[in-house]
Amino acid sequence: MDKPVTVEEKLRLSDADISPQAINFKTLTMESDKFVCVRDTTGDQNSIVIVDVPTKQNNRHKMAAESAIMNPVSKVLALKAGTTLQIFNLDMRTKMKSYNMPDAVVYWRWISNQVIALVTATSVYHWSMDGTSEPTKVFDRLPELAETQILNYCTDSSLSWLILIGVAKQPDGTLKGVMQLTLLEKNTSKILDGHAACFVDATLPSGEKACLMCVASNSAQGGRLLIMEVPVGAKQETTFERKIQGVSFSSPQDFPVAVQASGKHGLLYLVTRTGYLYLFDIFTSTLIYSDMITQDPIFVTAPEEATHGFLGVSTSGKLLSVHVNENSIVRYIQQSLGNYELALGIAARADLGGADELFTEKFNSLLTQMNITEAVQMVAKAPRGLLRTRETINKLQAIPQLPGQPPALSVYFKYLLEKGGLNAFEAVELARVVLQKPGGSPYIKKLMEEEKLEESEELGDVLQPHDADLALKIYFKASAHLKVINVLLQRGEFPKVVAYCSRVNYQAEWGQLLNNLINMNPDAAVQFATHLHEQMDAALDPNKVIDMFVSRHLIKQVTAYLLEILKGDKEDDAALQTRLLETNLQFSPPQVADQILGQCGFTHYDALKIANLCEKAQLYQRALENYANAAKQQPDSQTIPHIRRVIINTHAIAPEWLVDFFGGLSAQDSLDCLKELLNHNARQNFKVCVQVATKYSDELGAGELIELFLGFKAYEALYYYLGSIVNYSNDPDVHFRYIEAATMVGQYSEVERVTRESTVYEPERTKNFLKEKKLADLWPLVNVCDQHDYLDELVKYLYDTQNLKYVDMYVQKKNPLKTPYVVGALLDCDANEDYVKTLIMSVGNMCPIEPLVDEVEKRNRLRLIQNWLEARQSEGNQEASLHNALGKIYIDTNQNVERFLNQNQFYDSKVLGKYCENRDPNMAYVAYERGQCDYELVELTAKNCMFKQQARYLVKRQDTELWAHVLQNDDDTRRQLVDQVVQTALPETNDPEELSTTVKAFMEANLPHELTELLEKIVLHGNSEFKNNRYLQNLLLLTAITQYERSSKAENADEGDLLSQRGRVMEYIQRLSGYDSTDIATLAVGAELYEEAFTVYKKFDCNVQAIKVLLEMLNAVDRATEFAERVNENDVWSVLGNAQLKLSMIPEAVDCFLKATDASNFNDVIEAAEANSCFNELVKYLTMARGDAQKKEAAIDTELVYAYAKTDRLADLEEFITGPNIAQIQYTADRCFNESLFDAAKILYTNVGNFARLAITLVRLQQYYAAVDAAQKANSTKTWKEVMEACVDAEEFRLAQMAALQIVVQPDELEDVVKFYETKGYFDELMSLMKAGLGLDRAHMGMFTELGVLYAKYKPSKLMEHIKLFHRRINVHKLIRICEKLHHWAEARFLYTHNDEYDAAAKLMMEHPIEAWDHEVYKETIVKCSSLELCYQSIHFYIETQPTHLTDLLGTIQNRVDHERVVHEVKKDNHLPLAKQYLENVQEANLRQVNEAVNSLYIEEEDYESLRLSIDQFDNFDQIGLAEQLKKHELLEFRRVASALYKRNKRWQQSIELSKSDKIYKDAIATVADSHDMDLAEELVRFFVDNEQYECFSASLYVCYDLIRPDVALELGWRHKKFDMIMPYMIQVFKEYGEKIADLEKKVESQAQGAQQAGVDAGGMMGGQGVNPWGYAGQLQLQ
Repeated sequence: MDKPVTVEEKLRLSDADISPQAINFKTLTMESDKFVCVRDTTGDQNSIVIVDVPTKQNNRHKMAAESAIMNPVSKVLALKAGTTLQIFNLDMRTKMKSYNMPDAVVYWRWISNQVIALVTATSVYHWSMDGTSEPTKVFDRLPELAETQILNYCTDSSLSWLILIGVAKQPDGTLKGVMQLTLLEKNTSKILDGHAACFVDATLPSGEKACLMCVASNSAQGGRLLIMEVPVGAKQETTFERKIQGVSFSSPQDFPVAVQASGKHGLLYLVTRTGYLYLFDIFTSTLIYSDMITQDPIFVTAPEEATHGFLGVSTSGKLLSVHVNENSIVRYIQQSLGNYELALGIAARADLGGADELFTEKFNSLLTQMNITEAVQMVAKAPRGLLRTRETINKLQAIPQLPGQPPALSVYFKYLLEKGGLNAFEAVELARVVLQKPGGSPYIKKLMEEEKLEESEELGDVLQPHDADLALKIYFKASAHLKVINVLLQRGEFPKVVAYCSRVNYQAEWGQLLNNLINMNPDAAVQFATHLHEQMDAALDPNKVIDMFVSRHLIKQVTAYLLEILKGDKEDDAALQTRLLETNLQFSPPQVADQILGQCGFTHYDALKIANLCEKAQLYQRALENYANAAKQQPDSQTIPHIRRVIINTHAIAPEWLVDFFGGLSAQDSLDCLKELLNHNARQNFKVCVQVATKYSDELGAGELIELFLGFKAYEALYYYLGSIVNYSNDPDVHFRYIEAATMVGQYSEVERVTRESTVYEPERTKNFLKEKKLADLWPLVNVCDQHDYLDELVKYLYDTQNLKYVDMYVQKKNPLKTPYVVGALLDCDANEDYVKTLIMSVGNMCPIEPLVDEVEKRNRLRLIQNWLEARQSEGNQEASLHNALGKIYIDTNQNVERFLNQNQFYDSKVLGKYCENRDPNMAYVAYERGQCDYELVELTAKNCMFKQQARYLVKRQDTELWAHVLQNDDDTRRQLVDQVVQTALPETNDPEELSTTVKAFMEANLPHELTELLEKIVLHGNSEFKNNRYLQNLLLLTAITQYERSSKAENADEGDLLSQRGRVMEYIQRLSGYDSTDIATLAVGAELYEEAFTVYKKFDCNVQAIKVLLEMLNAVDRATEFAERVNENDVWSVLGNAQLKLSMIPEAVDCFLKATDASNFNDVIEAAEANSCFNELVKYLTMARGDAQKKEAAIDTELVYAYAKTDRLADLEEFITGPNIAQIQYTADRCFNESLFDAAKILYTNVGNFARLAITLVRLQQYYAAVDAAQKANSTKTWKEVMEACVDAEEFRLAQMAALQIVVQPDELEDVVKFYETKGYFDELMSLMKAGLGLDRAHMGMFTELGVLYAKYKPSKLMEHIKLFHRRINVHKLIRICEKLHHWAEARFLYTHNDEYDAAAKLMMEHPIEAWDHEVYKETIVKCSSLELCYQSIHFYIETQPTHLTDLLGTIQNRVDHERVVHEVKKDNHLPLAKQYLENVQEANLRQVNEAVNSLYIEEEDYESLRLSIDQFDNFDQIGLAEQLKKHELLEFRRVASALYKRNKRWQQSIELSKSDKIYKDAIATVADSHDMDLAEELVRFFVDNEQYECFSASLYVCYDLIRPDVALELGWRHKKFDMIMPYMIQVFKEYGEKIADLEKKVESQAQGAQQAGVDAGGMMGGQGVNPWGYAGQLQLQ
């Protein structure tokens, strides 16, 4: 059986990198099941680790807080540092509140989602995180709590009752729990004894709500649990009876650390310090379960909402989830505790399974007792609606109503409605009852509004006749779709039908619904179909809808429908759009279709088809539209002939629309249509054609339109057309044609404008055209040449035509900026220089300088404009081109060149420098230097070997990029430059920046040799300012070290060169003293110059770094030791000690640490000492470490304890642990135990009170009595098991039994104990143990069962006695399996029958009759079997083994079996006579096979009387078959029976023949009489006469009087002369004939009289009216 409590490990805090030292009561908090908050310390750094329990994620925040608590529900963190309290919102990263407490807070926690409780040394405060409120004092601590450590603080949900919990250490070492209970409303407090407490809001068994206080404690008087109700709110009268329950804790030192309640289950969890869990029922204080759930103590707990259990953190960092196992708790209580009432209570309040049979049995028992109220309450309590079934309702309905009491069903419904609501079938039954009375419907409606009834279709059906609206709501909620639709259709709410079906996704027969609606209301059908299409597009094909309307000629309705569903112009609706338009064009006025086409915006219909219909309806404009659309839809269709045919009807087409229509045609189609219009009526259509051409010029092409108009010689039209587009066109031909047209029509001003403004026309073509036309006004030609750079040609043309005035006007007024090019053209024409100078001067400063200079310079006529240039200079013009030109003139004329170059600020240095390079390099250098033309200057100086100037310029310039450029080439020029820099440029400078830039350039150029040379000259031989420069000294050393490092890594490094370089580094180190020692030493170490680095550190007294070099780089431990002794510094000793520690020189290392008084590296020292077993040295070191006031580490004390144990210094060990320490005694004890240091482990376990481990340790020491005593204190199952096993192995059976009795009471452990004893072969001892355990209070089913198993195995003689005594407390199934396995059949039968497993018992008795069968027991068993098949198997069994008892058995099972099958089964064994009595008893059922079996037995026994009686009473058998069987029987009576059977089945002939053959004539005569067959009767009488059976003949005439004809009887009498025989018959015949004739005469006479009277009456009524004189009788006569 599963345990009733589940313990799961949720996570381990060590996985979140939380140190073990941080897992304790002071540093870890858990306010809810969402977060665990830990203050962790790593080195000197404090941090807060927040573990998200559901996601198992953790976040670490660096904070210096002393304590932190997380809000129970949100990411709100409260921090405490000293007296400062702060609250932060981690999600928003904001501080919410802050407060400085006047007194230190010794304990705090969240008591709700909004309030923090703060406990100081004297008072308790509540602090709300809402608003800006400060902490409020709620009560003062009483003096009894003054010397206690506060462990917890809890409140009830209303914050009315408050409990402050603390513990105080007693002289005997125990911890006394002290509580202060405070009632806030009355401000009163009381001291209670207790260690843990909680409040729980519970629902009492009576149904009342109550607040219960649970207090747990352990004292010298023993453990105790108190559960009592406290008055809260309006409930001031307590109704819960206070419960006080004793608790057996594992030891006096153990005490409760937490109490958590489960409101759902009504259970209480009590956790103790030693890891024990006790589970109590809150309402009865019954102890349900107890066990150790963890070896590591749990020190903090919090409720777990998901499981209704709790979470607990152990000292090992495990987060445990402890909760009820809902699958086994109820079954456990029944089987282990035998407390069925408690099982029922827990199952009811927690809705759990496991007690279904108990609930059913209890309910049936209450009904039997007519206790209706409690029975109804039991139904409501039963979990998962177990008893709320139709069967229950039927049972209640069947109960008669007692006088003065309501019906049972009414009580049932009333109670369930008060407690909640009714399910589906309960609601239906209630409605049927209520609706029979007035006001029933409103009552049901009220219950529905209160959600007391579950909706169902059946409930709606019941309500429909009474309240249709309410029924509709119920149908809807019950998803009775068809019912909802029918109701809505009946109301005419058609849109709601569609909406409902769409909402519930119900597929209805929409076509049939719509068709019916069209017949009833066409307009409503439109609305319905529209909604159907909009909301359920695929529900019905619109074409079918259209056919429905059109077939009834409902054109208006179908149009409305289509217009509604075709909104949106979708391509998928093309066919429907076509049908809409086609229908209206065919059946409606044309205006309707025109309006649809104009307003609806359809574009996807069959345009060609609609266009033809529009043309027939004379809607030409719509026809053109659709022909154009058809061309788009079907590009291959030939629609343009149709368009050309229709378009000529311009009288019926709006001109504006027609112009727009051309926009939808292709260019060629548009041109064809324009030609068609012009050819048809050019005058009428001319204006439209021009408008079309203007509007669609771009689409149709200006060239084609121009050709079109030219074809009709419409130049003026062409002018107007082109005039409208020329300003927007970029077609050169358009502009040229416009110029040409304007010229042709004499619009010269327009020609001048276009040539001036347009930039599109072809200049060459236009220029030639204008020159050919020789216009009087040359400005159009000037415009063309000016815009398109034909100035040379223009000037030559004007020069040749003597029109120089246009030249003057052009440069002076029109475009002075083109003067340079005009001047150039004039010079090319050899114009007079004076004219040119005059022209230039006339333009003045409007002429651009640079182009003019370029033009005259190209022609080598620069001095021509000197005067003009100087005039511009005098005006203050600063253009570089102006001054460049003057400079060139001065250079060529040698007029004060150097002065100009130095003083002029406006020329371009590059230009004049380049100009001077081949003329005078020095002047070029001046120009380049002045303009800082770096690369030009470098190139000039290098080319002319001017390296001194270059060096000076570079140093002065301070440009690193320029330095990189000149130093990148490894050639003679660089060497010469470096020499000049070292020899000339740097010695001349006193600027540190210039020096720094130069050095940096050499470094970046990777020139170590040159840089070293440079730095040596500066640092060692330079002026004092640079010699003592720290940067330069660092740089010199850096360069030297780097140069050495590169050389050493070279493949073919020269050893001599390396030694030289190394010597140079050492020389620099010793000679210089201003460099940075740390950086240089680090570089030296990186370059493997370890001696040099050591020298640097030593020189600058960096002793720690120096000894590190000796140890880590030179591996010179001896030198390091000497060095440490010489400097004698603590830090140096520490470094040396760490190094020796790594080399496993433990004694030497410890000695160093002792000299340094350094305990910082205690973890490594401990690890190394333990690895090398140097525990004596470790004791010295740890003793020193404990003396360090700053090193209060648990690890130090812990390892010291371990070292004492390893060195067997037990006295020192015991002295140490009894004094103040923070060692992890438990952990060390476990280590000692694992390493077989049992004496030390004994001392340590005794110290921490871990009696469980102490017991195991004592076992290892073979101190068994003491081990049992310790195990008793530990009270741990695991401990008891180990002690027991050890005692058994030592054959200390009495002690072993003492231990085992503590184990076997745990159901889960029993099997292991039994298995252990059996493995060892101690069977008698085991049975003695189990027998002793049966008398224990905690004896459970498993113990009784296992003892039975042991008897079955080893002492069968005692098995039956044991079973009979304890069969109710045995696990029957398990013991049955054992009994069957060991062939104890009688015992197995007993167990089966007493466990109500009657089927199995019956089978067992049949399978093993010798040992197990007993007739009386079998009879009692078989009637209780559920399987009827066993009854039939029993029949075979009894026939084979106990035939004498078969009749008794059959009588027992008579009412359970199928009698016909019984017959079949008995027949199969050929033992039918054995069942005769049974068959006669059941023959009353008149079953065929039974009757036939009985009849066969009678035949076999020749008992014809019983047979005749059987067939007379029971007719269900094969009568014909029996008759066939009996007709040949040797006995006459059986043949008579056969005849009777033939007669009964109307086989008259066969019956008569059989009777005749046996000469039983009486039977034959009777058979004929019963047949009423005249032929058979006559045949029989003839047979009698022929066989001279005259008496029989006479009897036949009498018996068969009605069947024999008189003539036959007379004939036979006459022929055989037996008139005497027939005379009585004949007399009777004549008498009857006479009576019949007399009767007939009377009737005829009466009819004649009636007819005569009727004729008289009819004649009187019809006289004089032309009636047929023959009357009706005449008609009869004619016929």
